Amino acid sequence: MIHDRLYKPVGDEIVYHYCRPEAFLEIVKSRTIWHSAYSVLNDTMEREWGYKIFTEVAEQLRGGCGSDFIDRIEEIVKISQESSVAMISSYSLDGDVLSQWRAYTDDGRGFAIGFSTHEMEMPAKPLRVLYDKAAQFKELTGNISHVFNYEKSIGFKYNEQFRSHWFAFGLDLCAYKNPAFAEEMEIRRVHISSLALGEVSKRIIPLGAIDQEGMRRSSPVDVNFRVSNGTLVPYVVLDYTGGGRNSPIREVVLGPKNANLESNIEILLNAAGLKNIAIRRSRVSYR
Repeated sequence: MIHDRLYKPVGDEIVYHYCRPEAFLEIVKSRTIWHSAYSVLNDTMEREWGYKIFTEVAEQLRGGCGSDFIDRIEEIVKISQESSVAMISSYSLDGDVLSQWRAYTDDGRGFAIGFSTHEMEMPAKPLRVLYDKAAQFKELTGNISHVFNYEKSIGFKYNEQFRSHWFAFGLDLCAYKNPAFAEEMEIRRVHISSLALGEVSKRIIPLGAIDQEGMRRSSPVDVNFRVSNGTLVPYVVLDYTGGGRNSPIREVVLGPKNANLESNIEILLNAAGLKNIAIRRSRVSYR
């Protein structure tokens, strides 16, 4: 895995999920959140960006690390990309950003739900997105060089630990994105499903989640499909409360075009058993 990308919140940091009114109601009532396949997210280079940066860095290090080492890690990372589907839910460290309101909340009519990062518990890995291209190069160079030096010190075993590391590393490349999206300040939760590649067909296989220590976090989660703007979207539905142990919603922000009264939202939250939730309106002057 790419340890630098693992999200480690500062204190009881709040992350905000921007959503349309319909999604807001479902998230509050069901205590679940949908994680959509990376291929249908708004960034057309989603996941491709990180893989491209990785291959560029790997090729630059070929002379120093040797072709055998680079060929091995490139093969494993490629397999991880081709045999998996990253199901993603997105959050921002900022709960009141115009571009987010316009892109994800029915043009400002929706909500930003503030979640406590410590209370939010689900079988999806938290990653902090890195947007700076130079920093991406530096981070990947350091990661590849570190493993090369370790393998060299033990006589290049290329064992199961080596293979598992680079497979997980390949999955974490979705934490690198185009610098054009930097304003989003994204923290993402990633649930991995397997992609079975048959000779005449493809299908997604639910796997369940296994954490970085190898402990199983969930049983296999069914993959569903919905239609969004005419596109079929694979997704999984994940409970964000840790099976009812936690109540992570801390705040609700109404978008700049949201016509609801704050009292109306308070009544909804109380009816759903959610008490003492801060409610505020966006300060963005947008109409």
